[in-house]
Amino acid sequence: MSDRAALLAGVGDILVATRVHLGLDVEDAAREAGLEPERLAEAEAGETALDERELAALAERYGCAVTAFFGGRVTPLSYLFGT
Repeated sequence: MSDRAALLAGVGDILVATRVHLGLDVEDAAREAGLEPERLAEAEAGETALDERELAALAERYGCAVTAFFGGRVTPLSYLFGT
């Protein structure tokens, strides 16, 4: 597994865990954050990265900082840009 794939999978796991902890399903969480449910499902599955706006919207909905999705670190450029 590449570093990028591992990063996407790790963020996806955190997104799922946070959403489930709040008792939300994918459709409700996505709708409340202004995302398409399919897009959130893909991010949770580690298939795609969300952009900064999407991450911020989810963080606001989930009541956390964006850094929570990255283990307390700032958003890695490799997540946003695939480098």
